[in-house]
Amino acid sequence: MKLKQPERVVCLKCDKAKALNNYYVNTNPLFSSDKLAVCKNCIVDYIGLKDSPGYLDRIKLVLALMNKPFIEETFERSERDWGKYIPQLSSLPNYKGKTFSDSEQYVNQVPECIVSTPPNFTTNEETLKELIDKWGDYPTEEVVLFEKKYKQLKVNYPERTAMHTEALQIYVRYRVKEELATTKGLYKEAEAWGKLAKEAATAAKINPSQLSKADLSDGLDSFSQLTRNVEQAIDVIEILPYFKERPQDSVDFTIWCYVNYVRDLKGLPVADYKEIYSFYEQRKKEYDRLTEGEDDDIL
Repeated sequence: MKLKQPERVVCLKCDKAKALNNYYVNTNPLFSSDKLAVCKNCIVDYIGLKDSPGYLDRIKLVLALMNKPFIEETFERSERDWGKYIPQLSSLPNYKGKTFSDSEQYVNQVPECIVSTPPNFTTNEETLKELIDKWGDYPTEEVVLFEKKYKQLKVNYPERTAMHTEALQIYVRYRVKEELATTKGLYKEAEAWGKLAKEAATAAKINPSQLSKADLSDGLDSFSQLTRNVEQAIDVIEILPYFKERPQDSVDFTIWCYVNYVRDLKGLPVADYKEIYSFYEQRKKEYDRLTEGEDDDIL
């Protein structure tokens, strides 16, 4: 007796025929099919990594398409994870019959986008080209996540040479790939990426056990560390690019950074170098007057 082949549905996004268990149940009255016409994998791909730019908006859009409610309390209890949230809507009896219009804190305007459209990241063409040049020809979502992860890690990672920077970038690629695979439920793939990330972390010496006391300290252990942190920080102190090209010594530059660091702690605006240089001139005049007075006394 010939076994009956399982019924398959063609996904509107990836255009692949898949078994029914690869699709969510359809409760949207606009569609006559029992299953949503976009497969689970494509929906997970579209939603993207947890807390990535536009993550919550994409979840709400998919829920609107499925005509399922967005319950904020349940969503937070699910660790803001799509894979943990959606099963509760189907399994818990108190959500039976609920639709998207029953959502708590309903957002008046649902983002205008289509499921087949990739997430709209806030990167213009020029910025995206720079990211691709830096990270390689990866999908837009991935290069944005690479850069986000890189900025999170580089603050406490001493990139003293180009080799240090390259080692950190290799780790970032593997780590983000692992997180994406985990989000999609591809656990074997995630395990493989995780192994590569672990090896890359060891090579880059960014494992917690490899970090120095200064790396783990919440404060600043030395003046040189303060200088390095200021140089690596973003939007802490505005350092004019052309200033570094002037024939000033490194001591003056370090003092300028430290002065603005203290001013920032006191809530004062950043001081321009000309203000500090003016202070130098003022103190020099006072010193000259003092020394001239001493010379007069000697005479």
